[in-house]
Amino acid sequence: MKIRPIILGLSAIIISSCKNEETKDAKPSEVTVEEQVQEEEIPVMMCYMYTSETDTISLNIEKLDKSVTGSLVYMLQEKDVNRGRIDGEMKGDTLFAEYSFMSEGKNSVRPIVFLQKGNQLIEGTTTEDSTNYSFNESFPLTRTNCGVN
Repeated sequence: MKIRPIILGLSAIIISSCKNEETKDAKPSEVTVEEQVQEEEIPVMMCYMYTSETDTISLNIEKLDKSVTGSLVYMLQEKDVNRGRIDGEMKGDTLFAEYSFMSEGKNSVRPIVFLQKGNQLIEGTTTEDSTNYSFNESFPLTRTNCGVN
């Protein structure tokens, strides 16, 4: 009869030690899942607009890390409306992108560049060899709420 309590005691120790190993194994995998969730980035939507009595420029972008995609629309007085997509990247405070658009019934692609100054983007032009840029502060695109434009 004295053997029975000893066997029950040993069984309880063995069972509890097995459960502790399972708990130890589960914790590292839980930490790994949490780390993976923290590493995923969430894209940021940003909208910019320039308006005057006669002209409107609207830029809606989605930024993920350095990658930028979005839509750009030029509605300038006495010119055809240009609507298109941009794909590019941020390098410091400057957005470099390709603008694919439809104008006068033709598909076109051209490089674009915007300099970020505070809550504004200033469009720039480049030389043919893409080494020099000049920025026209006459048409600053100001950040707006994305539902407005």
